[in-house]
Amino acid sequence: MFKTSVFDWMQENPGAVLTWYSPEGRLEFTGPVLSRWIAKVANYIVETFGEDEEPSVILDLPDSWRTLVWATGVGMAGGRVTVSDSADLSDADIFVTTDEGVAGETADSEPGLIVMLQDLGLLATSWQGDLPDGVDDAIEELNGQPDALTFASVHDANAPSGMPVSQDVAADGPVVVMADAPGDYIARTWAAWASQRPALWIDPGLDTQHILRQERLA
Repeated sequence: MFKTSVFDWMQENPGAVLTWYSPEGRLEFTGPVLSRWIAKVANYIVETFGEDEEPSVILDLPDSWRTLVWATGVGMAGGRVTVSDSADLSDADIFVTTDEGVAGETADSEPGLIVMLQDLGLLATSWQGDLPDGVDDAIEELNGQPDALTFASVHDANAPSGMPVSQDVAADGPVVVMADAPGDYIARTWAAWASQRPALWIDPGLDTQHILRQERLA
């Protein structure tokens, strides 16, 4: 579970709270930067559905820092998150995917469902390409939101459905390292932050030992 007190810690922490290594490169997020992204997601959900609602958000997204941000922000707004590429969309309110074809087909077949395309590029500022009819650009929608929470009924976020909920993290060490592509990486990251430690996620295809030496952790 992601508690609202952790969000307060993030906002006040000028240091790195998440370092994300993918085949595209390295991204480091300070507490204020990542908390702004989370706030944008939460504000979007509340602006769209109102406070004290429980919208269902389906994330058809791979392991990524943006998936983590979506899960955290939706939960703080009181929404329910499922991470899956085959979830039942009949009761969903928002569907977020990286697949343009899936997005277009879903928008056609599920009228009333908010369908969004999420670009996962490290420095992406919008969806690269044309949007299918009835599909929104996830980055553009979030960028239009304030950087701080704008509503009062902030919730603790629960781990997404479709993902393991284990929060087994090392009890010691300055950083919680996730180098084995754990399915519960969102819960582990939240647990790291709850212990006021940063999290380091390393794609399993990369040289973990080299990265740990680079990060001065080995």
